[in-house]
Amino acid sequence: PCILRPMERDGPSVRLGNGIEVAYGDTTFFLDPRKVTAEGVCCVSHAHSDHMPSSFAGGPIHCSDITLRCMRGRVKSKRSKNYLEDPERNNSPLVEASGAGHILGSNMFMLDAGQRVLYTGDLCPQSRLGIEGARPQKCDVLIIEATYGDPRYRFPDRREMIRVIHDWAEDMLDQGYSAVLHAYPLGKSQELITMLRDLRPRLHGSVLETTRMMEADDLRFDYLPFDPEDLDPQLVISPGAWGENGLSVLRKKRSADVSGWCLGTGGRSGGRMGWGMDQGFAYSDHADFYELLDFIDRCDPSVVYTHHGSEGTLAQEVQGRLGITAIPLTREKKGQTNLGRYC
Repeated sequence: PCILRPMERDGPSVRLGNGIEVAYGDTTFFLDPRKVTAEGVCCVSHAHSDHMPSSFAGGPIHCSDITLRCMRGRVKSKRSKNYLEDPERNNSPLVEASGAGHILGSNMFMLDAGQRVLYTGDLCPQSRLGIEGARPQKCDVLIIEATYGDPRYRFPDRREMIRVIHDWAEDMLDQGYSAVLHAYPLGKSQELITMLRDLRPRLHGSVLETTRMMEADDLRFDYLPFDPEDLDPQLVISPGAWGENGLSVLRKKRSADVSGWCLGTGGRSGGRMGWGMDQGFAYSDHADFYELLDFIDRCDPSVVYTHHGSEGTLAQEVQGRLGITAIPLTREKKGQTNLGRYC
C-alpha cells in the first residue's frame, strides 16, 4: 500500500479542459488556455506554441511584457492581433506571478483558490545568462511540468555546458569553419546569443525574426543578421535542422544541435547526431528529473499534479520517493481526476 501525506479534500478541482482549469467556488482559472475568454482568470506562462493560446476572444490576461510582445508577433488572426494591442492585464488579486526560469519572460503563477496553488508552466531552477532560476514556494497544490520527468534525465551543469558550447564554436571558427548552432527560435536562441556575443553571432531565419520580436527599450541583444554574401567563417544561430535552407552557401561548416534531448544521443561527449549534425550539446532550459524532485520537495505541497511530458512516470516517482499524492493530468483522462486510482 502507498503511504501518502494527507491532503485537503475540499480544495480546488484541477482538470484538463481549456488548458489546465483550476476551479474553486465561483472562480475558474485557465492556465495556458487554448482560448482566452472573459469566463475566468486566464494566465499564460510563456509564448511557446504548446503553451500559448491560439485564440483571444476577450477578457483580461495575466502574462509578462515579453510574453505579450511574443504573442503579438506570433498570432495570425486579425481578431487576436487587435485584442493583443491593448489587453486588460494582471488585474486579479487572486494571482501572483514570479519568474519560471525557463525563457526570458516566462512566469509561474501562485493562485488563491481556497488553498495556495502554484502553477509552474515550464521551469528551470538554475540561474544563467541573465535569467533567474525558478524559486520554490510553499503551497498546498503544485501543478508542475514533466517534460524531463523520468529518472534517466540528469543534465550536466549548465554553467559548464556554456563553456563547452563557447569553446566548440570558437574552435570551429579558428579552424576556418562556420559554426552553425541549431536551437529553438524563442528562448534557447537568445541564450546562445548572450553566451556567444563576443563571437559576433549571426541570426538566421526565424531566430532573427523572433529575436527582433522580443526586443524593446529594456531588452536588447548583440547580433548581426546572417549574411549569405560573407564568405568568411561565421557563427550562425539557426532554427532546428529544418532551418538549413539558405545555409548551403557556407562553404565549410560544422553544425551542432543544442537541446536537452541530446542527452540521449551523445550530449556533452557528443557523437554525430542521427539527423545530420556534427555535434550535440545537452543544454536545456527545462528542469531535469532530479531538479523537478528537489523543486517539489521544497514546495512541500499536499498534492502534486504532473503534466506535459512524462507525467505518469513523474507522478509515480513523486509518490514513491517523496510520499506526496501525485496525479498525472493527461488528455486521455480529460476531466476530473479520481484520486483513488493513484493510491
